[in-house]
Amino acid sequence: MKQLKCGAAERVVTPPLGKNIPQCMAPNYATGVKDDLYTHALAVECEGNAAILISIDTSGLGTDFTDRVRAAVSKETGIAPTAIMVSAIHIHTGGPQLLDTFWGQGEDAETDALFFRETVDAAVSAYRARVPVIASFAVGQEDRISFCRNYRLTDGSIKMNPGRKHAHEIVEAVTPIDPTLSVLRFEDMSGKPVAEIVNFACHPDTVGGTEYSADFPGAMRQNLKTVYGNDYTVLFFNGCSGNVNHIDARRFTDPDFRYPKDHYKKMGRILADDVLELHKRLRPMADTTVGVAHRRYEEPRRQPADVDMQWAAAVLANESSKVDRRLARELYALQEQPRYTEQVELQVIRIGELYVVGIPGEPFSDLGLRLRALVAPRQVMISELANNELGYFATEPAFGGRVYEAILPSAPFELSVLDRMIENAAELVKQL
Repeated sequence: MKQLKCGAAERVVTPPLGKNIPQCMAPNYATGVKDDLYTHALAVECEGNAAILISIDTSGLGTDFTDRVRAAVSKETGIAPTAIMVSAIHIHTGGPQLLDTFWGQGEDAETDALFFRETVDAAVSAYRARVPVIASFAVGQEDRISFCRNYRLTDGSIKMNPGRKHAHEIVEAVTPIDPTLSVLRFEDMSGKPVAEIVNFACHPDTVGGTEYSADFPGAMRQNLKTVYGNDYTVLFFNGCSGNVNHIDARRFTDPDFRYPKDHYKKMGRILADDVLELHKRLRPMADTTVGVAHRRYEEPRRQPADVDMQWAAAVLANESSKVDRRLARELYALQEQPRYTEQVELQVIRIGELYVVGIPGEPFSDLGLRLRALVAPRQVMISELANNELGYFATEPAFGGRVYEAILPSAPFELSVLDRMIENAAELVKQL
């Protein structure tokens, strides 16, 4: 069997206080640190074929940032930029997003420089730390902590996060979640753990407030470090979580029910315990191939329709939520300065018998389920927000229900574009 090598590294990227935490539609300035933010990198190589995977505690990132990271890492390591995946975990209590704009809030140069410097350093360090390893894989399910956040109500409408006010009207969640929990673990030839990739789908938006926090992925990582030591590097990739969060809205029919402020810690403990259980049935990979498949192509964007502009006018003419008012203003901006196409980049990194699929947005959970079915029996990990943030990839019935994730400007693509995206991703997996 050909020898697989792996190296890993992490760096702290907690921004200074006073920076915007982009959880809200309005500026939300950091006043403290609940727990540190990190950037994690893992390098794999076999027979001269190498790839680097990067996971960052940020809500979103754009191609300006990821292209610079990939170019800098490529210059230092010789690995092609297309073999470097840079993913955001979608932490809602991280610092300013690594995007040109977010809901009208500009990019923060100081935060960008910090994340760029430390991410490149982590990736290069991971590559230089490569040692011979044995890779093992296990897959399970966790369905107790993530829920579809779009519900059909008794009047037939679909509402996102209906809350306590509408809990008694809930008929059903409109889309199944993807409960898949996957782990890929690397041990050196003496059996010492080197690093691990964990993949699960849920919005990391459980903390709130004005303190930086890595939310439940950070809590999970810390729980695993208490078992394996602080040198153990854990990369978390968020799966197709566009319509999935930690709230089971049906529980709000109990007037006394409240989610505790430290619910993210409970989620982190549950996931860490699940991972430790999966370690008991890890299967060493017989195949150690490292490969990369990559595709960039243009797709048409949705354009504001009459119904969109009528809605926007009504929102701005009345007392409406901050979210709706921001969406309405963005619609007018799109009408005045149209964007007709968008570049889509899909990336697949093969590590032995596992395929890590990078998707440049926030796909709904059923898109992940469809991809898994298309490539079965191959096993995949899915990383949303890989190399870019193009918006929500919303599906029916929410798409036709005009919920937040499914209207312009939140969802840039028609359903046919999403169909092609999943089919293209499946083709790339099968190429490898």
